[in-house]
Amino acid sequence: MKSKFYCVLLLSVANVSCVASSKKYETFDIHFVVITPNPLAHSTVKLAQLKNEVDILNTYFVKEDRSPIIKFNFKSASFYNEIQNSSCSFVALNNGNRVYNADIWARHFNLCNDPKVRDPHAINFYVFDSYTLKQGFKNRDGHGKRNGNRPFLLLDWERLNHNVQAPEEHEMGHAFGLNHVCALGAKPDSSTNIMASSCKGGSTGKRDIGFNDEQVKKIMHYVPLIKEKLAVKK
Repeated sequence: MKSKFYCVLLLSVANVSCVASSKKYETFDIHFVVITPNPLAHSTVKLAQLKNEVDILNTYFVKEDRSPIIKFNFKSASFYNEIQNSSCSFVALNNGNRVYNADIWARHFNLCNDPKVRDPHAINFYVFDSYTLKQGFKNRDGHGKRNGNRPFLLLDWERLNHNVQAPEEHEMGHAFGLNHVCALGAKPDSSTNIMASSCKGGSTGKRDIGFNDEQVKKIMHYVPLIKEKLAVKK
């Protein structure tokens, strides 16, 4: 856990004073896995981008006042050529026209014992190619699941780099137990909560407002429970 420096403008002396804060945050490691066989994704998704995903989370997974809640660390990454022949059935879920089903994907995730595919001591972040019956592989969804305090998330490769409605922090919010918040009447350029959903119509908005007090409380409720699960040796 790292101390953070805060700079305070002292108007009386026209000076800036920087002091170290003793505030500490719980940290979580992230293991990235590229599970889509799409060659276009392979030519686009590189190690530098995956490391940048952690910076994005640390920038935007924040409270309404933009202060941090927890911190994330890059731990490792597995690319498709490393895991395509894995015995884990989870990998095959993104082969072919497979629509995401939270319970089915979680079951395959929990059965996986290949550390390249599922690191039991980290939050696993899967880069996949989302598919729906209506849009096919043009769909660009993401999903996050707490999964009994062994969280994982999936993000379409075209949504990386914070592309389209704050996907990283939104899906990580789901991974820490948060549900959608209705944003009825929101337009694409409306400022909305990170967990905003169109619900019965309209838009999710920009999802540029941090987690509110109730959401932060729920996240912090799950932090020690997730920490405990990720620390268990198999």
